[in-house]
Amino acid sequence: MPASRQLIFHLLPNAHLDPVWLWDWREGLNEGRITVRTVLDLMDEFPELTFMRGESSIYEHIQKTDPALFRRILERVGDGRWDVVGGTVVQPDTNLASTETICREFERGLDYFQKNLGVRPTVAWQADSFGHSAGFPNILAAFGMTGFAFTRPQRSQFPMAEPAFWWESAETNRILCYRQHWMWYCCERNAMITVLDDTLRGARAGGLTHVGVLFGLGNHGGGPSRRHLKEIRAWRGQHPEVEVRFSTLHGFFDALRQEVASASGPTIPSVRGEFGYCLRGCYSSVQKFKSLYRKAEALVAGAEITRSIVGAATGDPLPDLGDAWASIAFNAFHDILPGSSIERAFDEQTAWNGLALHRAQEVRFAALNRLADKIDTTVPPARGEDLPTDVPLLVWNPLPRTFQGQVELEASLDYRPDWAFQNRVAEWPVAVYGHDGKPLPFQRVQTEHTSMRDLPWRARVVVPLEIPALGWTSVRLGLRDSKSEASPVPPVCRVRRGTKAEIANHEWNVGVKGGSLAIRRNGANFFLAKRDFGLSVYEDPWGSWGGMEEEMSSFVLDEMREMWALRHHEIIESGPLRARLWTRWQGNNSWLDLTFSLSGSPCLSVEGRLLWNERSARLKLVLPCRGELVYDVPGATTVRDARGHVPGGRWVTRTDGKRTLGFASDVLGDFDATPTELSVTLARASRYANDVKTSPEENMWEPATDCGELKFQFCLFGENADPDAVSDALLFPPVAATAPATKGPWKREGSLAGISPASLRLLSLEQTAPDRLRIRLQNRGTKPAAATVRLGKERIKLARLEPEAIRTFPLEKDKGGRWRAA
Repeated sequence: MPASRQLIFHLLPNAHLDPVWLWDWREGLNEGRITVRTVLDLMDEFPELTFMRGESSIYEHIQKTDPALFRRILERVGDGRWDVVGGTVVQPDTNLASTETICREFERGLDYFQKNLGVRPTVAWQADSFGHSAGFPNILAAFGMTGFAFTRPQRSQFPMAEPAFWWESAETNRILCYRQHWMWYCCERNAMITVLDDTLRGARAGGLTHVGVLFGLGNHGGGPSRRHLKEIRAWRGQHPEVEVRFSTLHGFFDALRQEVASASGPTIPSVRGEFGYCLRGCYSSVQKFKSLYRKAEALVAGAEITRSIVGAATGDPLPDLGDAWASIAFNAFHDILPGSSIERAFDEQTAWNGLALHRAQEVRFAALNRLADKIDTTVPPARGEDLPTDVPLLVWNPLPRTFQGQVELEASLDYRPDWAFQNRVAEWPVAVYGHDGKPLPFQRVQTEHTSMRDLPWRARVVVPLEIPALGWTSVRLGLRDSKSEASPVPPVCRVRRGTKAEIANHEWNVGVKGGSLAIRRNGANFFLAKRDFGLSVYEDPWGSWGGMEEEMSSFVLDEMREMWALRHHEIIESGPLRARLWTRWQGNNSWLDLTFSLSGSPCLSVEGRLLWNERSARLKLVLPCRGELVYDVPGATTVRDARGHVPGGRWVTRTDGKRTLGFASDVLGDFDATPTELSVTLARASRYANDVKTSPEENMWEPATDCGELKFQFCLFGENADPDAVSDALLFPPVAATAPATKGPWKREGSLAGISPASLRLLSLEQTAPDRLRIRLQNRGTKPAAATVRLGKERIKLARLEPEAIRTFPLEKDKGGRWRAA
């Protein structure tokens, strides 16, 4: 180290706090209150002591329960010794949560800090989250973050010469990042000297003058201790060559940025792509919770779009989803969503997820009822005295692109069963009419109930519909009279029954072949190889996090316990619009039902129902394939070639140069690839909050995770399908609701909004006031896009978005009642 360079140590006292982990949320939040009081008392005793604290959920709890303590925080914020950092509600997992969920973390957290503490952090802080997606810089930049401090993954998983570096994205966002020399965000009571010594050795070997030193007791709060402070004083006296100052995270990043920007400053490396992986067991631990969470994410986001656009169009206030988003944000925490907390905590967080699901359904229901009141949903008079009229249904498309496909509709066509057709249910003359009053082709399918099989009463049908973007169409379901003619039904699907059962359409062919299932697309094996897919159980004795030391054997699982066999199959729908093939796959202790569904869609849809009864094991769906792998991840897409379990988002594709194997799911997000296979984890049986290898027979009284029934959906698709469109259709399908017959002023079909160009993805649309909206878009294309939003007939030009850019646009009505960019 040159003699002219004096090292400056920025001491960064902190108290990482898991609000849920080996304890429940009540203990976690109250520990936040206890830690803050303790630190503030220590700050009174040591005038030079500073402190950094993120996570708005902790502040909000203190503000509600201890106003006097909150006022003390405000005093320290005012004198510059208390640094509000991070900007999020909690420290979320940034691999498994959706792009919009992570955006909400920052939006809600930053709004809280601005309104209640008068500050807006610009340095993100993730002490313990388990790696970060390639799109995280896009999200950070979208919310004004200029710096990012973190500790995972550590140097053993992601080696770098310097603790400071630039993290770049494809959008050319560049975030200054820091991962300190010392391996952790906290330290033991007796480790302060070791932390400073190790930091000094690393700093002397590097080129930076400004060096960050995180310290404090961690995980269950704590923060800096008196012993830490006394040992810092002693070490400072022994090292006059180092300036040791208590600092703030924002102050440290300001100094670091000035240093690397100066003409004589050091050159720090740049990183592009994701910052992973670590603790890979978390990508599939407690799949039961992950499944519920992902369904809640999609339902809340879709309900908010529906509620907001209907409210803006009708001018009526509708219930908000603040409490539902609070659930989504809190449950994204990096020991909840990744599945690394105790069982009791998951029981409680599951209940909280239930609140979000119900609230979203309630708000969407209110919005669709309000929309139905505005639409002409009248039906013709009853066909005779004391007979029912047809049932009007409103079908809503929550996506900003036109929906073309099949929709399921079900309704009671009378108040009593139709006794005239007892034992003749198939002859019941059901009819479906479109928005123009003309008969629609449809296919009768099994109702959700199986009571009164010999008596018709309710009808369930599959109908091909075209629904405008962020719009509706109205249909009616009823009975034909003897003079009416049914619309001809085009034969979209065909089937073959027997031991070689098969369903097929113009593109796909799915059939039983010996003891396996063959899937062909356009006449060739879909799996880009000469093998069919399989289901295998692998030995997985690792705990919730996988290998705590990142042992390769914990994320490259090669010891197969058993391969499941196809034991039963049945064609349960035979077309002509939709065909479905049910299959059952069995092992020694568990079984899986996979139901394959074909229609006119370019995708093969699959519903899974798993009865899981294993210990220290993992079930994988194995898809033979080759080529380049592209994954959807929060905030971006990324190309990967590493072996071992990795987190995935909504979809993954693999292309051999000519053909593509695409996989999209509503809940599944753990993948493993070899040169010839792509495996998807369906379930994993570890122990709750376990960090040691445990054999199946060991500690039999300790419950295994996910024992019981798990449900999921996935789609297989080829190169002719847009992965984002496939995934959005899976997560945000059309919603059908019965509606009272009303002579509303609006037409029977219409659209309330749209966005262009097609490369833009709608992340959220929120009505923030009767005359205000907030819309968030991401450019998923490879070229810049000039964003335009349509509200009713008005078109509002927004701004140019670079590839991968995420932008939030406020919209408002002017004095003339026209929408404009605010």
